[in-house]
Amino acid sequence: MRMIGEPDQGTIRVLLVEDEALAQRAIAAYLAVADGIQLVGVANDGLEAIQLATEVAADVAIVDIHMPRLNGIETTRRLTRSPFNLKVLCFTALASDELLIDALSAGASGFLLKSDSPELIQHGVRSAHSGDALISPQLVCQVLARVQTRTQPPADLSATEVDLVRLIGYGLTNAQIGTRLGYSISTVKTYVSRLLARLDRRNRAEIATLAYEWGLVDERK
Repeated sequence: MRMIGEPDQGTIRVLLVEDEALAQRAIAAYLAVADGIQLVGVANDGLEAIQLATEVAADVAIVDIHMPRLNGIETTRRLTRSPFNLKVLCFTALASDELLIDALSAGASGFLLKSDSPELIQHGVRSAHSGDALISPQLVCQVLARVQTRTQPPADLSATEVDLVRLIGYGLTNAQIGTRLGYSISTVKTYVSRLLARLDRRNRAEIATLAYEWGLVDERK
């Protein structure tokens, strides 16, 4: 467990929770070349992460799923709640749809694979920090391949709300959604907040999961 320097103002401060030294070095290297992102601490497991989170001013935690002492799911659950309230980006070498659902249910704002590109991991950090969500395309394809049936959106959802779920499912930002639907960013933020409350979901990643369950996202795209 270690703290890494003092964070610069205006940067996204990241806490890395990973027990493998090779993966630690790789993620640290990815973040070192990313504009506006700074690694401020590294924990070797979930319990160290809980302690370190009280000592560093992190915005986002990158959390490995498989770790000793305290696994990534429980670590995510604790870090996303008071007093930490961090955005968490989960990642792992081998994933399943069950792990994805467990991570999102625990409060994760994204889920990536260790085989994903450095650029995708950087994008995942930025997405989590801004309130968006990013799920590894590899994992999305894996989940879609296992889905045998589709449910339908609730009948009382308006056409605009269904469109919003669909666009979130495609991973669009608030600005991109606003361009598509002809709304300002602030209006989109308001609609997303209302949609989260109406669908009883905690974050955009959970809405994205609904988009796939409802068949609103074309898996060929």
